Amino acid sequence: MYLEQFFVEGLGHQSYLIGSDTTREAVVVDPRRDTLVYVNAAHAAGLRIRFVLETHVHNDVLSGAKLLAESVRAEHVASAEAGLRFPYRGVRDGDTLELGELRLRVLRTPGHTPEHVSYSVYDTARSAEMPMLVFSGGDLLVGAVGRPDLLGRELGETLAPQLYDSLHHKLLPLGDGVTVLPTHGSGSLCGRGISSTRTSTIGYEKLTNPALRQPDRESFVRFVLDGNPGIPTYYRRMRPGNQEGAAAPQAPQPRPLPSGEVQHLAGHGAIVLDTRGHVAFGGGHVPGATNVGLEAMLVTWVGWLLPPDVPLVLVLERESDWDTVIAALARIGYERILGFLQGGMESWVGAGLPIERVEQLSATELDLLRQDRPEMQILDVRTDAEWAEGHIPGARHAPLGSSFPATVPELGLDATRPVAVVCGSGYRSSIAASLLQHRGFVRALNLLGGMDAWKQAGLPLEHPSTGVGTPPTMALPTRSLRRRPTPVAPYSPCPRPRRLHDTTARWRPPFPASPIRSNSGSPIAPPLGGPLPH
Repeated sequence: MYLEQFFVEGLGHQSYLIGSDTTREAVVVDPRRDTLVYVNAAHAAGLRIRFVLETHVHNDVLSGAKLLAESVRAEHVASAEAGLRFPYRGVRDGDTLELGELRLRVLRTPGHTPEHVSYSVYDTARSAEMPMLVFSGGDLLVGAVGRPDLLGRELGETLAPQLYDSLHHKLLPLGDGVTVLPTHGSGSLCGRGISSTRTSTIGYEKLTNPALRQPDRESFVRFVLDGNPGIPTYYRRMRPGNQEGAAAPQAPQPRPLPSGEVQHLAGHGAIVLDTRGHVAFGGGHVPGATNVGLEAMLVTWVGWLLPPDVPLVLVLERESDWDTVIAALARIGYERILGFLQGGMESWVGAGLPIERVEQLSATELDLLRQDRPEMQILDVRTDAEWAEGHIPGARHAPLGSSFPATVPELGLDATRPVAVVCGSGYRSSIAASLLQHRGFVRALNLLGGMDAWKQAGLPLEHPSTGVGTPPTMALPTRSLRRRPTPVAPYSPCPRPRRLHDTTARWRPPFPASPIRSNSGSPIAPPLGGPLPH
């Protein structure tokens, strides 16, 4: 058996190539929209893709299944209940697919979505009775289970009990030694508290997965429906787009734009998207620009906050970032990219054009300002769960998301006074600060290092339940020593700053297999239509 995993940071999307050693036929499971990576991987392994499988109609990305199946003349396989509006092979519970020694059995497992199926895989050369692994899609994840509420709370209340039944009556009985290969990994908002480990076994999940340790069906339903983070705005477009069948992504050639043209476009409806880091953005940026740094959560926040039908002009840290950003945004259907600022901010400043700044503050500087300057306002844009763990005394709370910054006026913030914006690390707060500037706030500041830095410095904390400040002597211990009292860490869509990478598997399954290939360290995606970088 040949097995390879592909992972997209930020989106947390996991997909797979599995092949037969005897017939050299292969299956791709839940492919992303930029499908060349699978074609190249199959070619390198000497495999021919025969089937393209989907476990469910995806809510978080545009699927590449239809495109891949058409391009390599493979059979597109999905649930008969998926409602796809193009020809495909609809499968039902108990159906099987054969590839040499491999047998894939369809399991109807509604819960994460109504039409969800999983695929158990048997190596019949070793055992036709016991599966070796299961592609569990969005139902059983590593350290978590899939959310049933992505299509609305009302439907979620129907799907949650079905998810319990799918887990306990279909997936867990497969056997403790069965390897779990999910579609959603760390960074995905399709689950809460997903582990950064990309594979597991059913036995390990039974012992450690908080959702599976709920004492009964009713407790499970409450657990999977309550405490979830917000749902990105762009999700509502993904399912209809996937049911129609996503077209091949467009790959615009890099188009450098002079400063004057960027200024003209920005004044006539285009959005300037600045993908530089928050320190560079804070030092000087195009007035009205939105800062979403080229890090793991770039796509999620662009999809959450920016409309898909408004053209974008990019400001890049380096011109070579063009292909990376274009490929990433195409995964969720953002393709109206007019070009990028030629020469970056250096050319903008050199042309004598106006700039805006976001002042960067250290934790100790902000602590002094909040005590000495009564006009200083503090806005915390973390999630509700993060806020509940402790926040800066006197801060106001408005989670960054689809309702931000529309909810800001309700907090009573004064746009004429300075406002320091806070998140976990400084990434989300820089996004929020740029949005506040766009709404007329005259002085937005960003807390460098976010609440991580605040806690490390031993500065006071306030908690919503008590309102009691934590003195410096009672500061939280360092990250390496910290232990959370609950088995499920609150979701924080604010990763430590790092540039995007797109990696294949770094793991070896607990059974003999052909060597697992890796292209770890390559960019987030190859240039669309070009060769896969190595």
